[in-house]
Amino acid sequence: MRLPQDGTDPKLFAGRRERLAEILGRRKCDAYFFSGISDLYYLTGFHSEGFTGLVSAKATWLFSSALLAGQVRECAPGCRRIVGKRLSAAVEELIQKHRFKRVGFDAEQLNFRLGDVLSKKGLRPRPNPLEELRIVKEEGEVLRLRRAGKITAEAVAHVRARVRAGMTEKQMAVAIESYFYRRGATGIGFDLIAAVGPNTALPHHIPGETRLAKNSAVLFDVGCRVGAYRSDLTRSFYYGKITPNYRRVYGIVDAAQRAGIEAIRPGATGGQVDAASRGVVARAGFGRAFIHSTGHGVGIDIHEPPWVRPNSPDVLKPNMILTVEPGIYLSGRFGVRIEDTFRVTAEGRETLTKI
Repeated sequence: MRLPQDGTDPKLFAGRRERLAEILGRRKCDAYFFSGISDLYYLTGFHSEGFTGLVSAKATWLFSSALLAGQVRECAPGCRRIVGKRLSAAVEELIQKHRFKRVGFDAEQLNFRLGDVLSKKGLRPRPNPLEELRIVKEEGEVLRLRRAGKITAEAVAHVRARVRAGMTEKQMAVAIESYFYRRGATGIGFDLIAAVGPNTALPHHIPGETRLAKNSAVLFDVGCRVGAYRSDLTRSFYYGKITPNYRRVYGIVDAAQRAGIEAIRPGATGGQVDAASRGVVARAGFGRAFIHSTGHGVGIDIHEPPWVRPNSPDVLKPNMILTVEPGIYLSGRFGVRIEDTFRVTAEGRETLTKI
């Protein structure tokens, strides 16, 4: 996947590479090998599969095939390009030439074969140093995330008001995606979820040909991209005459989300936010039906730190972005999930997906 360039000043990416070099110095690491698309975009401004990078205090080297060489040159100024060489040999050559002794890589982002090859060249698994930078968003990142959240909220409100009996899940998902593009989004943030009836009890349901019937549960879990930055929003509602059981479960999830939201503040941990939401659901007797984390960070990736899950030690700071999305899933009947995306502020939080 390749995204269009968004006009960001190349100096921004150069500054990030300088800050990364400072972190590498503190961690006594001579260089770090990056293979994740999002990490490479954050450092270079080029968002595409098919290239990797080695970063040190001396320079940033990007390895690509000849097919990508022109785009790398155009989209990643300030980086040195190594084109068409066997990756392991090119990395080994740089290590020897610059006498790098401690070179790291993120083992979680590499397939075993490449990780094994790099280990034989002297690289060692180390914690990803970019997490320290990416977890707190810059002003330009916040602007894109805020815009993505606004478009997503508008899309859900627009389509929800127009659902009719007989519409398929696919038709609802397509309607939301079409609205994204009309409002200027770059694309979808992830595979959109539109579910009706018992399918709402499947947290990662794939929209199909199931048609909306009168008096049915409906769930939308959707998000768009603005530039490389994503949004995440879930709404559950009932089409027709709501049943007492659905109303009760919805009220519990709504209260759980509000408790989690109230826990968002600088200095709180992801684990504390999770506990606030999860406690409401557990006390209502549905603890076993809440089968996923309360939330996660959102940025270039749809799931990234900070993590909002049991015992998460991630400490919240201003300009971190996270979701709060408790849910209750009753197999074969219905599910309810309510999710919004928030920015941590000095005083508490800002809702980015307000409907």
